Amino acid sequence: MGRNLFLATVGLFCTALLGLGNTWAADAPPDSRRLDLQACIKQALQANPKIEEAGYDVNQAEWQLKSAKYARIGKIELFNVMGAIEDTTAGRSGNPALTGDTVDGQFGFFNKLGLGISVPIYTFGRLTYNTQAAAENLAAQIAAGTKTTNELLLKVHELYYGLVVSRQLLESTQEVQKNFADAREAVEERLEKNEPNVTESDVLKIRVGLAGVTKAVNKLERESQLAKDALRRTLGLSDSADFDVTDQNLKPVAFELKPLEEYLAAAEVRNPDIKRLKAAVAAEDARYKADKTKFYPTILAVGGFKYAVAPGRVDTDNPFLVDGFHESSGGAALAFQWDLNLLQTDSEVHQKKAKAMKMKSVYRDGANGVALQVKDKYHRVKEKQANLESSLEARKAGRALLVLNLTNFKFGIGSGKDLFDALSLYARTAGEYFETVFEYNLAVAELQSVTGDIHPQTAKN
Repeated sequence: MGRNLFLATVGLFCTALLGLGNTWAADAPPDSRRLDLQACIKQALQANPKIEEAGYDVNQAEWQLKSAKYARIGKIELFNVMGAIEDTTAGRSGNPALTGDTVDGQFGFFNKLGLGISVPIYTFGRLTYNTQAAAENLAAQIAAGTKTTNELLLKVHELYYGLVVSRQLLESTQEVQKNFADAREAVEERLEKNEPNVTESDVLKIRVGLAGVTKAVNKLERESQLAKDALRRTLGLSDSADFDVTDQNLKPVAFELKPLEEYLAAAEVRNPDIKRLKAAVAAEDARYKADKTKFYPTILAVGGFKYAVAPGRVDTDNPFLVDGFHESSGGAALAFQWDLNLLQTDSEVHQKKAKAMKMKSVYRDGANGVALQVKDKYHRVKEKQANLESSLEARKAGRALLVLNLTNFKFGIGSGKDLFDALSLYARTAGEYFETVFEYNLAVAELQSVTGDIHPQTAKN
């Protein structure tokens, strides 16, 4: 039966979701929480560690971009050495560079300070391309974070709808259980009185039907609790929190289905996978162009300052006699830096080119995959939307048939077979209706997710 298939589906995804990941810590919730879908989404976004992890990835990419921009400032390096050296003041006065006078065993303190500055003036576009690559990498990380958020939003939709519909199905099945119990009592009573239109076979069928419905009720009670626990876990709430959802009935969400072309165009612009792949293509292309500039030198403005002092050293005022422990100099110049390992550079450039071309292929494959997903989700929404009205009518007709046969049976004009058939039909049509509403709402959320249109503000109960 369709209802049994739906029960199994709800149970499977709830059980699977309960096994995902480790439980994360969250702030202690209030003693009582009654949350609608919007509130559940807000709570999940605050508690889920994957959202926090995505934020750190974005933060790291932001600093990588800043580092690429800071490369234009150049490098400043300060180097200082200090220690003990033989003291020349104990011997004959003068400069030890000329006299070589030292006295063993006598030491003094020396200090050498060096400051170097190197600022790139022209790099043939290398710094620009590196900055572009870092900016595209940031865009890719932002898109990856958006995908993580979208997946969490879709998961909350699925669990929230699953919990509400499982309770509705439980309530409906309990109603069927009561009707079966009443029918068994009425059939057994009429059979004892040897009234017409009732046979021993009817009694056995009703008993079998009641046993099956009772089993379904027990299963639904368990699965409803599992669905609640799965949602609680996703929201990061503790087991002791008195938590529940506000909705008691799952209704079809208000959604206007637009032409397929609009969803395909929206996915091309807003789908996080497409955005991430586009940024990755641009980043690899920029890295390839940056590596090509290594064939050319980097023109630099360099400068620095040196200062050294040690005991007994004097200034000779002779540029050809330099004492490394007594000097004071500084200056600036124009320089260029060029890696002449051109064969190695050529190899690296071709590797980057191959990687950039591969990323373009990955993008085309990913874009085709997303387009296929959009079409699948679109037609799924269309199908479930068309099934809504027929499922609702079937449920109404099944209930009316049940009421009619119950009434006829009570007045002695209905058969036990007709009553059993009506009970079974109503149980099936009710389950199929709830299944259709659940699948329609979830299909809408999946279509919004794949087109990049699912947001915390778009959630509807």
